Formats: sequence, C-alpha cells, structure tokens
Amino acid sequence: MSSQDRGMAFIDFENINIPARREHGLKYINFNKLREILLKDLRMVGCIVYLPNNMKDLLPYIQKSGLEVKVVSPGKSIDGRLIFDLLTNAQRNDFDVAVIASGDRDFIPVVEAVKRLNKTVRIASFSVALAHGLNSVADSVIDLDPHIAEISLQVYQYKCIDCGSDFELPFKLFPNQKPYCKNCIKSHKFHK
Repeated sequence: MSSQDRGMAFIDFENINIPARREHGLKYINFNKLREILLKDLRMVGCIVYLPNNMKDLLPYIQKSGLEVKVVSPGKSIDGRLIFDLLTNAQRNDFDVAVIASGDRDFIPVVEAVKRLNKTVRIASFSVALAHGLNSVADSVIDLDPHIAEISLQVYQYKCIDCGSDFELPFKLFPNQKPYCKNCIKSHKFHK
C-alpha cells in the first residue's frame, strides 16, 4: 500500500454504531476521525455511510463531516445497497483499496468477488462484531477497539429553556443559540 493508492470506505452505520454503544458506551461517533482511521495511508476517493431510514435524523450531522450518506428505505437491505455500490465502484475501477466498515458475514462472498477484480479489501470492525471467516478472506483487518477514544465525539450537556429538561448534543451551541430539547423543537410551543 502506498499513499498513492485510491481508497474508498463503505460504512454500515448500524454494524459500527451498535457495538460502539453496547460494548464501549460510545454515544456519538466522530465520523471525521473514523474516516481518517479507515483510510489511513490512502488517497481518499470516497466515503459512504449507509444509514437506516429510522435514523435519518442523523443525516445532517453525518453530512457535516463531509461524508456521503445514503439513507436506506424501510424494508430495504443496507447490506444489499452497500454490496451493490461496492461492486459497481470496483468494476468501474474507482478505487484500489476498499474498506468495508462492518463485521457482517454477508460480506464474505463480495470480498472474494472484489478481490478477483484485483482490488485490495480491508475490513474495519469492533472485535465483538467481526464474523468468523470474514477476517480470513480480507487482505487485512482494522480493529476499531483500540481507536474508541479517537472516534468518541465529545458530548455537551444543556438544559432546555422551554421545558427545563436536561439533554445532550454532540456539538457545542454558538453563544447566541438558545438550548431547546428535541421535544420542544418538534412541539408547537417552540414555533409560536
């Protein structure tokens, strides 16, 4: 691998987010840091996050990190969308190295197919989410466990000025912004 190799990352949000929360207590992922870890020593040509429709509220936050986000509709497969994009980009020769941020065993056949196209495939996963066999078909594995502190996003605590409830955000409000919780923002009280 050289810094001239073109790298493209494909991030299965749920497969990364769930073990980060359950095993490591991580509330919010710093996607800029995650991207740096995934594409270290590569020239980035793309980074796509596959987000389930029920989490589309996170879309603006992830897009602020400069990543492409694809929201997958209810009833559709995130794995299927990721696999389609991975194979399409490999066949178009859009990258030299693919980094799949997921430990799902469904990716074993697609890793083998992408490697037959003379591409290098790295898997990035937390150890608890890495399916048996996936590590043996990949060219290398990026263990995310040692990077948990790097990808943890600072959380800021606020008190809603409307209802008084405590809430947190993964970013700091500007001095002129007033803290309103999600419920008050959605309610009509806020818009009066």
